[in-house]
Amino acid sequence: MTALSPAAAATEGIRLIRREPTAVLVWMLLWLGVLSIAAGVVASGERIAVSDHRTFRSLSDIVHGFGPFAAVFVGLFLLLWATTTVATYRAVLRPADGRYFFLRLGIDELRVVIMTVTAFILVLAFGGIPTYLLYVLLSPIMRALPSFTREIATGGALATVCVDIWLGVRLSLIAVETFAERRFHLTAYWPLARGRFWYLFVSYFLFFLMFFVLTVLFFIVGGFLFEMAPAHIGAGDWLQRSGILALAGMLAVLTVCFWVISSTLFCACQAHAFRAIIGGARGASLPVKRPRSDAPRRVRARR
Repeated sequence: MTALSPAAAATEGIRLIRREPTAVLVWMLLWLGVLSIAAGVVASGERIAVSDHRTFRSLSDIVHGFGPFAAVFVGLFLLLWATTTVATYRAVLRPADGRYFFLRLGIDELRVVIMTVTAFILVLAFGGIPTYLLYVLLSPIMRALPSFTREIATGGALATVCVDIWLGVRLSLIAVETFAERRFHLTAYWPLARGRFWYLFVSYFLFFLMFFVLTVLFFIVGGFLFEMAPAHIGAGDWLQRSGILALAGMLAVLTVCFWVISSTLFCACQAHAFRAIIGGARGASLPVKRPRSDAPRRVRARR
């Protein structure tokens, strides 16, 4: 059995980047290519005037403002996210399956996309239920003690955050278990994290600390690049505009590096936690399940 070490789970992404630097670089180039295509399509289309008083009132307004490729790019980014996410899971759980830099475009990625879209819809539909239930429970108390309304509301808000964190941690391994099981194993999602809440919570907290450091570095370097840009972007000769394009490219590379490294750290943390929970050895692939046809043989042998 693998020891449930939050530090080992949080730093699994660092070990993965050190072990598979070429694969991570390919993931970055893939993201950079898609972002470059998206930026080129948007730049070549109708110019969007940004104003402080402009608001998008509906989805159709957003599509009209950003062009007919909005839905295509949303689907493309979702598919690319699922592909690199599954690639990270595969690199941790099945390190021997490293062809094509762990990238695939198959049923595993489709399951993750379906699960992500379904979870997003469910959160939109039922995400406010804990808040509503707490409001119903606390309303009589606030009416009975009007002088403590602010304190009760603050306590209710904190309780809602705690409930949301608890639910998020308990269900945080859905994606990696769907990939590992190669199916939607609905009856196993909730029991998987039973008794391991604090292990997962501390693992994610340590990841958050690393993510915070990455964010600070990202804003420091990004701010430095912004300071290098001229005040009037539209003015200047060819050399100045070429410098602006170079700065834009550097910002794009910086953004892609930040995104890929952050997502790799998080997904690797999930994969390591899943492997530790199911008892796999560190660095080994997932155990191969016995076929179901073996079960009747074991029953007959016992008889």
